[in-house]
Amino acid sequence: MTTGRDPRVSVPPLPPRYAPRPRLLAALDQAAAAPLTLVRAGPGAGKTALLAQWARSAGTRVAWVGPGLADGTAARFWPLVASALAQSGASPPAGAASVKISAPAQDGAPAQDGARDESGADRAWGLLGEAASESDPVVMIIDDADVLDDPGVLDGLDTLVRGRRPGLRLVLAARGDPGLPLHRYRLAGQLSELRAADLALTADEARAVLAAHGVTLAGRDLDRLLARTEGWAAGVRLSAMAMAGAADAGSLVTRTALGPGSAGEYLIEEVLRPLPARHRRLLVETSFLDEVTGPLADAVTGGAGSGDILAGLARDDCFVAAAGPLPVRFRYHPMFGAVLRALLERRGEASVRRLQQRAAQWFAASGDLGSAIRWAARAGDGGLATALVARGGLAHAFVRRLDLSEVEAELPRLRAAVPGGAVPGGAVPGGAVADPGLAITRDLAGLVLGQRAGDCDAVDAAAGRLLGDASDLAGLRAAVLLARASAHLWHGRPGDVGTLLDEALAAARREGDHRLEAEILAMMAFAATFWSRAHQAQEATRRARDLCGRHRLAAPAALDLATGLRALVAGDLVAGAARLERIAPPTGVAAEPGLAAALALGRAGALLVQGKEAQARAILADPGAGAIPPVPRVYRDVLLARLDTARGRPRAAVARLEEYRGTDLGVLAATACARAHLAQGDPRAARDCVRTALTSPSALAGSFTVVDALLCDAQATLESGDHGQALEIVVRAIEVATDDIRLPFLWAGHSFDGLLARHPDIAAQWPLAPRAPLPALSLVPGPRPPRDLPDPLTPRELTILRFLATSMSTAEIAQELCLSVNTIKTHLAAIYRKLTASRRREAVQRARELELI
Repeated sequence: MTTGRDPRVSVPPLPPRYAPRPRLLAALDQAAAAPLTLVRAGPGAGKTALLAQWARSAGTRVAWVGPGLADGTAARFWPLVASALAQSGASPPAGAASVKISAPAQDGAPAQDGARDESGADRAWGLLGEAASESDPVVMIIDDADVLDDPGVLDGLDTLVRGRRPGLRLVLAARGDPGLPLHRYRLAGQLSELRAADLALTADEARAVLAAHGVTLAGRDLDRLLARTEGWAAGVRLSAMAMAGAADAGSLVTRTALGPGSAGEYLIEEVLRPLPARHRRLLVETSFLDEVTGPLADAVTGGAGSGDILAGLARDDCFVAAAGPLPVRFRYHPMFGAVLRALLERRGEASVRRLQQRAAQWFAASGDLGSAIRWAARAGDGGLATALVARGGLAHAFVRRLDLSEVEAELPRLRAAVPGGAVPGGAVPGGAVADPGLAITRDLAGLVLGQRAGDCDAVDAAAGRLLGDASDLAGLRAAVLLARASAHLWHGRPGDVGTLLDEALAAARREGDHRLEAEILAMMAFAATFWSRAHQAQEATRRARDLCGRHRLAAPAALDLATGLRALVAGDLVAGAARLERIAPPTGVAAEPGLAAALALGRAGALLVQGKEAQARAILADPGAGAIPPVPRVYRDVLLARLDTARGRPRAAVARLEEYRGTDLGVLAATACARAHLAQGDPRAARDCVRTALTSPSALAGSFTVVDALLCDAQATLESGDHGQALEIVVRAIEVATDDIRLPFLWAGHSFDGLLARHPDIAAQWPLAPRAPLPALSLVPGPRPPRDLPDPLTPRELTILRFLATSMSTAEIAQELCLSVNTIKTHLAAIYRKLTASRRREAVQRARELELI
């Protein structure tokens, strides 16, 4: 005789430190309109704990049934239902006394069945049909409903759902769909559902679970935990338990542990071990893949029918999910995948490499050369990887913007393929490159290496040969034309950039390559932004975003970069900086150093105007991998020169920009150089310098450059004392700027406050609000830098000061200047006093700080 409550018919206790989930409790309340609620998710999703909490707050009678594996038959299940009803306080229906309740089987003993010989429908209706009424409702919660596969049970539950009685509600919790006609219930409005996606923890819920265990994670670490667990409740809870008390909880976020109490142990015991051996082997041996299909899994494992197994695991929420709208591509839950890979690694490196090599061979046979090269390289099969690169893989990766970092060291050898030589991956017979694919690979390697080296002539030469060769690879012509246009843009050769982009766009459209088409439109938007052609930039941006939206493409980096830069130029520093920060640097064999450098410089410029000088300097010191093309390089030097000027080092700024004087790129550096002259107190030199930007016919001198130059010219004219002409120049700057160019006016700071105060009609046209906040770091000179000492040095004192930096003695200086030693000493005393120095070395050091020498 057993004593105490039967746990199968008792609401289970909540786990320690359980964090309530009001969102889901409310969802369960709102689902009451349907006679059946299904809570369906894989193990560890929190189904039982959620329903246990809800049962305690439901405000109505709850009968809980938690059948074990032996309780799935009608003979054992319906007595449990009767017991649960009695436990809930329901009056037993007529005839219920004849239903014998079996005790749970123990120690493997056979179950004792003793129920009446009735149909499932009769039993269900007899037990529950009369136990609930509209005035005395009851909720029957059936946990672990997966075990209910007996027709006598399912028939009864179906009868209760379809013949709904007021006051009766069924709630089923299961890891998979029970054997009920759910499709009919959905159509009839008889079913409400909470599935795995609904039960996934939100950021706030995960934070609450962590807090219950005394763990606090920084925002980025919390995001990483949510990405790794995908909101899986058990994963978050077990991670919180592992982090509790740790000095650096964030360092444990991505750790894969398989020991006692870990999420890995739970996944092995609750998910992996119950599966058939064939399923386990399939999961472990394909875990190194990002995505897997049935045919790929068959090739890797040497089995058959893998697609059906994966589809079944996905249907059962077994931590396998379809990677697209159709169940043909699959991915593993990040945490489950990490556990599977850990188990795979235990087999040894040689075993893993064999599987990777099989994957490479399958991808090669399927025409996916990028993936084939990747897995061949990781498998250590350098011969296969290089042969694939040489015989079409490089072109494939270049067109599709794939990453070939594992084999990029081979590019110089591929470029060196010459008549009579050998191409890696195959001999070149007959003293010539017999395979046209090898010739294309050779020239494409030259183009890519030219991009990386910042060698526009090499890009042009390689592109010319590629465009002249016949190739049936879709997208290659468009990709090569885009590369050539980009190289000309980054090297300050704007003349044919538009034509090349137009040709590339037409080629991409002919070949139906929407991804390349979007990338070309993005580069059009960037080029138009760079040249201050606002309408063209906006039109190209609109077309690119429409195309990406129609074909579900990610926005190219150049498109987001153009949008972010336009926001900065328009004076919206916060929005511009935020957009630039979100852009992922371009990667892949076709990634251009120019675009990466432009993104880095945009971020650095945004940081500078926000006053974050140290962060900006760090970016400017290393704006990107590879050689920086000329245009980004001059912009980097312009930013550094502006920073030097703002920090009181205008002479250093002039020296930095000297190399651009008289060159085609001089127009881009002219205004920054002029501001440095202005900071040195030389408005005439500033005006002479700024005329380069104002009179240049170069397409590089866009409206933004002109506006910035005009404001610099106006400031130089103002300091020269010609207020009338300065006002005319300011008016012209306002006219050229329109609404799209406001950043130069923000940079101007308070330089024109006095002038505008005397001309309120012009002040009303100033593009910024009268009290608009200034940048935290103004990149134009404010008050005269440290040269303006309270008591300036005279020209003679400046001459003597320069001699002090040499090894000449006082007598030698006197002799050189044809002055007496006493006169030199008098001047030295004045120099020391004005520089607040007590001796020669201090005076020289102070003068260098002030850029006097």
